[in-house]
Amino acid sequence: MTIRPNLPAVEDLHIDAAVRHLSAARNHLQCAVIGFDDAGYEHDPTARAYSLVAAIVAEFKGRPSPVPPPPPLYIVNAAKDYRRQARRTY
Repeated sequence: MTIRPNLPAVEDLHIDAAVRHLSAARNHLQCAVIGFDDAGYEHDPTARAYSLVAAIVAEFKGRPSPVPPPPPLYIVNAAKDYRRQARRTY
């Protein structure tokens, strides 16, 4: 009787490692977004990068994408008016 271990393929190990690295990147990007928010800044490229990486990780883990649809135009315009009236430059 021969006992053979049930080992995953090498390709699966590489994909698992890539997903782990993406998960770590997602966590670091989330910390960066929170840091910018705490400092009173809004940095769109960092927020978009976080959303993209979170969507990729969710796809590999079999979950729906956490990326919400863009806000309606009236909300965007209201936010711009508020920032202009409150003299905020972030």
